[in-house]
Amino acid sequence: ALTENSCVLATSHVPTMHPVMAAKQATTIDHITNGRFALNVVCGWFRNEMQLFGGTLMEHDEAYVYAAEWLEVMIKLWTIDGEFDHIGKYFEIKGGFHDPKPIQQPFPAIMNAGKSDKGRNFAAKYCDMAFIIPQNYDLDDNRRVIDEYRRLAREEYGREIQVWSSAYVVQRDTEKEAQDYLNYYVVEKGDREGAANLLNAGGGGIKDRMKAPAYEELLFHIMAGWRGFPLVGTRDQVVDGLQDLSDIGLDGCLLVWADYESGMRQFKAETLPALIQAGLR
Repeated sequence: ALTENSCVLATSHVPTMHPVMAAKQATTIDHITNGRFALNVVCGWFRNEMQLFGGTLMEHDEAYVYAAEWLEVMIKLWTIDGEFDHIGKYFEIKGGFHDPKPIQQPFPAIMNAGKSDKGRNFAAKYCDMAFIIPQNYDLDDNRRVIDEYRRLAREEYGREIQVWSSAYVVQRDTEKEAQDYLNYYVVEKGDREGAANLLNAGGGGIKDRMKAPAYEELLFHIMAGWRGFPLVGTRDQVVDGLQDLSDIGLDGCLLVWADYESGMRQFKAETLPALIQAGLR
């Protein structure tokens, strides 16, 4: 309510919340922000978290069937005037209604980070934004992933979709200072055990399925910034890196800092003016 430009993009793990409750909460935020809300829909991947909410981790493809109906109920609440009934596989809604409607019309933007074939089809069919996690840092490879996402949405579902990703920012006055700080907080101080536990929570035995150098690289980027693209160096190098990501077709990028408060202040004061000058904002 105190900001003017920022979008509030919240994540909802669909097995943990009823779509009626999620629709009402999302609408409240949309009104508070005067139409600056977006929703990231996640099917749930962390088994312990699903158990915490009294559920189980669903079979992969069935989880997207559930999410599709969850989203269908939410969109009905956002768009249908008056009451409606919904009888589906997972939800039975009698006399469903929702008022007031979201400020954004027809409803707030939806994001999903589907990586599998089922997940990519879900995002291409139902979402406005697809979020990709880079599997490597080759720009040409990631350009192909982005182009394929757009082709799938266009050819299979007659839709245009944005593609987003993430990057971690380590900005200093010199490239050496930036690399030294990255080494400090990842190699010297990084929580390897925590990063390994996180990887195992998303799919047990990942270490056994990967060769040692690839696994170590994955751990490094998890600790550095949740596997995002590395933007390490001076202000100009960070800007050039974001330009590269824009050039391969990304529409947006989630930025991560090891110390997010000081990192965001520095970014606003030093980097954002250079991004505007470069035409990236």
